[in-house]
Amino acid sequence: MSRTRLSTTVDAQRWAEARRLLNGPSSKVVDTALAALIEKVEGEQEREALASLPYEEDPDLAWEAPPGPPLPYAADVPDEVLRLAERRRRSRRER
Repeated sequence: MSRTRLSTTVDAQRWAEARRLLNGPSSKVVDTALAALIEKVEGEQEREALASLPYEEDPDLAWEAPPGPPLPYAADVPDEVLRLAERRRRSRRER
C-alpha cells in the first residue's frame, strides 16, 4: 500500500485519547479514523439511495414469488428429520 504524508491540526484531547486507546503510532490513528469515516459515509449513501429508490417501488425487485411445491408433510416434523438434526447438533458439540 502506498503511503501519503499528512500534516494537519486536530483537537489535542481527542488526539491524545485516540493514541491512548489504539496504543500505536499516529499513522494507526489516522488509518483507523479514515476507515471509520469511509464506512460511515458509504452507509449514509446507501441509506439515502434506498430512501430515494425503495425496493418496493422497483418492478424488478418488488415481485411476488410464485408459490412453491407443497410440503411433503402437513403436521409434525418427520422422525428422520428430527434424528438428522440431533446428529448434527451432537457432532457440532463434539468439535
